[in-house]
Amino acid sequence: MPPGLTPRRLELLTALHRLSMTQGSVSIADLAAELGVSRPRIQVHLDALRTLALVTRATGKHGDLGLTDEGRAAIRVGIPVYGEIAAGPPGHAEQTPGRAVRHLEELLGHRDGDYLLEVRGESMIGIGVMPGDYVLVRPTQEVLDGEVAVVLIPGEHAATLKRLYRFGDEVTLLSENPLFSRMVYPAEDVQVQGRMLGVIGLPRPRVSRLSELPRPE
Repeated sequence: MPPGLTPRRLELLTALHRLSMTQGSVSIADLAAELGVSRPRIQVHLDALRTLALVTRATGKHGDLGLTDEGRAAIRVGIPVYGEIAAGPPGHAEQTPGRAVRHLEELLGHRDGDYLLEVRGESMIGIGVMPGDYVLVRPTQEVLDGEVAVVLIPGEHAATLKRLYRFGDEVTLLSENPLFSRMVYPAEDVQVQGRMLGVIGLPRPRVSRLSELPRPE
């Protein structure tokens, strides 16, 4: 517990989080009513918590209150981020959280209009997109070469998730599984519906069955 974070102030942080989740904006009057404490007394504790960088107060007429990342970490709100892990040469794995991610949307970059699709089939397992996973998609008709896109298959009234490349007047759709052939169509017949932002995997073993992947010596 950070120095200066008394049980009463921890209770105030918890109440602030609870109110912000249920009603959005939170004022000093809201906290006073929630905790049964006078507004001047709440203000004293808020001043201390702001000094500790655990709460913020918006400027303007209402001065809504909020928690900082440190404040959320103090009451264990969110998913802790334990530093970094090497995916190349081995490195030291941190064992203490440095910050917390409040919502998964913060990692995925979610915004209004984005949507999820449930994955069927194994054509993209090479990048960890497994059957039953969900992919987060941003609606767009333009993607860069090499991005993973949701594409409407010409003449089939069905969409597919593939890596897209443009070559002149043709579009090539590539799978991330060598068992699936590339798909080539006239560019004018291909309709891009969205770009994949990320994948949300189910809690189960995630083992690739790509036989072409090199095995460790």
